[in-house]
Amino acid sequence: MPTRTPARLPALPFLLVLAVAAGCFALSTQSLWIDETEQAVIVLHSTLRGCWNALYMDHTSNIQMPLHFLYLWGWVRLFGGSEVALRASNIPWFFIGFFSISHFLRRHPGLRNVTLLIFCLHPFVWYYLDEARPYVMELSGAFLVFGALFDAMDQPGAPLPVSWWWLYGSGLFILCGATVVGVPWAMVVTLFLITLPAFRRSLHRSVAPALVFIPLLILLALYFAWTFREKFRSASLPMTLPSMLSVFYELLGFLGLGPGRTDLRSNSVSATAPYLVSLAFLGIPLASGFIIAARRRFCLTFGHFIFILLLTGIPVTLTFALGFLRHARMLGRHFTPLFPFILLAQACAVALLWKTGRPLGRIAAVLIVISLAASSIELRLAPRHAKDDYRSAAAAARQALAQHKIVWWAAEPTGAEYYQLPLGGPDLPGSAFSVYGMPAYFASPPDEVFLSKPDLFDNSGQLSAFLTVHHYFPAARWQGFTLWKKPPPGT
Repeated sequence: MPTRTPARLPALPFLLVLAVAAGCFALSTQSLWIDETEQAVIVLHSTLRGCWNALYMDHTSNIQMPLHFLYLWGWVRLFGGSEVALRASNIPWFFIGFFSISHFLRRHPGLRNVTLLIFCLHPFVWYYLDEARPYVMELSGAFLVFGALFDAMDQPGAPLPVSWWWLYGSGLFILCGATVVGVPWAMVVTLFLITLPAFRRSLHRSVAPALVFIPLLILLALYFAWTFREKFRSASLPMTLPSMLSVFYELLGFLGLGPGRTDLRSNSVSATAPYLVSLAFLGIPLASGFIIAARRRFCLTFGHFIFILLLTGIPVTLTFALGFLRHARMLGRHFTPLFPFILLAQACAVALLWKTGRPLGRIAAVLIVISLAASSIELRLAPRHAKDDYRSAAAAARQALAQHKIVWWAAEPTGAEYYQLPLGGPDLPGSAFSVYGMPAYFASPPDEVFLSKPDLFDNSGQLSAFLTVHHYFPAARWQGFTLWKKPPPGT
């Protein structure tokens, strides 16, 4: 790591105010979407036993996020289960990440300030701040673990203090407990730390933290071994080259400048074409900054540079390989532990561009920061980035049921449950019929069909074909939803 970096950017008090503002503004009152509703209905159980039973019966990979569910269940007991309350559970973890950066880069105030500035404005951080999901928790654990790694690299000859071991142990537990995706990263970084003299020379100071965290990590390992024996569903979307590229598209901060996730999901290449100019405002200066930083090995020694390449390359390769083996599409969120390295690389690029002293270099540095901020604001405010609107769809479906209409719900059942839309079978009055594709049996054709994301809820295309053949027409649209109504008699 560099020993001297200009510290001319805003100091910690201003950055802390910026972090508070970003943390508050990033939270929205939008409807919960599929993944959020799945977790919300689990943690809304009044007892921990009920929460566990619902989690076990869910039969999805949610069961491999034990610490997140335990934390979120406790959070809901204190602050309630509204959309904002659920998403606000990310705020404490956001500030753990902030203080981790501040602590572990304390010897490099200039680089620390740039890193904190970009962290507060980064679209990847904003996006998951506004989701009631485990990824900001996982990110805070990653910052603790990889911050500890950089701290050890920073002082190769000096033994590490006891406080270092407590922070590192906490980071390992949070990183692995938030989601099983963090486990390979924790294992690889620990193996790499063993090679550092500072780590080996201070092992005698690790006794107390080890007595606390080793049993917890063993318990997590046994738990994950048990979950792998259980059957849980995984995403049915296959891995493709565009989906692999979209991982870095998201991690680097382009998401808000491009198309919405629904369009990006359907055709990630052609969907970005109308947004090439806005994407270039970030892409061109960022690429130039990376080229300058790469020439200087991102201010690392040659040995440390190779060290970091191997450390990041091994878990990334393993995660992509797992996606291919399980026929599950790995998305940006599955690479959350990679983000601290991306963030530090971007901060290093901005710092070096500014340090050139040339007008073009400084303009490029400013453009990167402004473009990342614009990307975050677009994510927060632009309609194309809105979440699937289960709230409005469920309200319309309840209204149709009140008018004694036959309603089909081709969408996530937990979305209906969270927004209090009763679901039942085809002959149950007063409830919507929950369907995946075309049902094998129904007593009467529906008056209204609420269809969300056909690739998930009508992947055979049979329901869409039924709607077309019987001349149903789209009567309303919400983000991620289309309401199809039966044509009036005689038409």
